[in-house]
Amino acid sequence: MNIPYEQLEPKAALKVYCDWIMEQLPRFRNPPFEWYFLFYPIRTLLMGARILNCKEYAEATWPFLDHYVEEQLPNGALTSNFRGQPAATMTQKDIEDLLRNGKLNLADNGSNVHGLLQAAVTMTDDEHRERYLSAAKKWLDGWVPIWALPNGSYGNGIWVGHKLNGPYSMAMNVCSAFAAYSIITGDDHYIKNAEGFAMFQCDNWHPCGAPIRYNLYPVPSNDTLCGDYSRIFYLMEGLVWTHFASKNQEVKDRIAGRLTEWFEKELINRWPEDRGWFNMNRASIKYKGSELTDPATGITYTCSSEDARFYWQSSKCCAIPHLYSYYLNHIDDRADMRSMFERGGMYLSNPLKARMLGVMAQDVVPDFCMQATGFAGLTVAEAADPDSCFKAYTEGTKA
Repeated sequence: MNIPYEQLEPKAALKVYCDWIMEQLPRFRNPPFEWYFLFYPIRTLLMGARILNCKEYAEATWPFLDHYVEEQLPNGALTSNFRGQPAATMTQKDIEDLLRNGKLNLADNGSNVHGLLQAAVTMTDDEHRERYLSAAKKWLDGWVPIWALPNGSYGNGIWVGHKLNGPYSMAMNVCSAFAAYSIITGDDHYIKNAEGFAMFQCDNWHPCGAPIRYNLYPVPSNDTLCGDYSRIFYLMEGLVWTHFASKNQEVKDRIAGRLTEWFEKELINRWPEDRGWFNMNRASIKYKGSELTDPATGITYTCSSEDARFYWQSSKCCAIPHLYSYYLNHIDDRADMRSMFERGGMYLSNPLKARMLGVMAQDVVPDFCMQATGFAGLTVAEAADPDSCFKAYTEGTKA
């Protein structure tokens, strides 16, 4: 397609994004690829279906979601990668080999299942809706509890045979799935699980404003901070969705307080007032070692950006402004953050500027352009229709 390299209004930009994603979908008919490459673009298509009233966008996601569900194991587990082998065709040995060597983690599949649930409430017929809700319940009830810990946190399931079940901050995406399922079904059991994990992370926050990163790879550790744009997005998305679904005011206040800390002490400082976008030269926390020493524990923390590639960060950075939108609409409508969100929405509505972050740039960054376009789509959707990512679950758009 011919991409218009000019300033667009967010609604027009959302259509460009959706049309571009539709054009790319044939590339993902066969393995191998990681599902998260596709699930945020799927979420953008679902937002486009809702905002632009285009059922074609929603229907285009069904074959991929159906493949994802077909690969679910009898115990509820889902793999992060598209295997191209429905579970119904697997032998017991196939299943055991997958559990021994495969990638059945909570972090990736938390965001994927969230996309599955978004599809269930967006222009979906009854057959697909029930299929997606059933798969989500099977995962949340059968597989996720195996990795639940006494402190409320979760491990990360299995990653290439790696089975360490200590707290894992990046598994916070399971909270997004818990929250979405709780909203759809009205079952508070699921949001309570999300609240437990959210409170664990809120208890583990550095005075500089960044959350402490509980990691499992290569061994368990908690001496880094979630400071890079990529990991921080996943963690904050889990907190935002927990806040949205929770009925517990104490939990909501605690999450709101931590989000405020993060914005005020850390993130706002990376977005200059005279610029339309983040300063990508500050894609990680920039402090001296002494400032990263927690006086309570004596631990000196490093930043999680040490191993983060630029486009891996920039692609997810494109979705951070839609978290601003949630904060503005549900916690505190601050003028400084409102300005940032509006500037970010317009920046990403200019395809030439957005391309520098990997959006619709398959000839430049093929491994990340599809994801970047999906992440950016969440922000553009919010700019076109404020709170749209969240009210889709409460207003309903089922055909």
